[in-house]
Amino acid sequence: MLDKDIKTMYALVVHSPGDANVLRWEQRPVPIPNKGEVLIHVKAFGLNRSELMTRKGYSPNVRFPRILGIECVGEVVSDPSMVFKAGEKVAAFMKGMGRDYDGSYA
Repeated sequence: MLDKDIKTMYALVVHSPGDANVLRWEQRPVPIPNKGEVLIHVKAFGLNRSELMTRKGYSPNVRFPRILGIECVGEVVSDPSMVFKAGEKVAAFMKGMGRDYDGSYA
């Protein structure tokens, strides 16, 4: 499980549409979840055609820079709503993840 005191994470960030060379490995602040959100320590994420098309610029509503990724599995780090417990294993997918807000490539 991720230590709550860790303040940064690594992510694959896309700053502009293009081929696979636009993916940049960057250190970013660990996000702080709001009520209704859950912070997950990502253990694995999927690669799919939707993300490929988004990376290439075929998703007109996506704003860059963006961390792609519309699905993942991992462990809960924190949940302000207290629905999930720290360390609980979860799977997450869709609901705008990787498009409307940063996704699982982190």
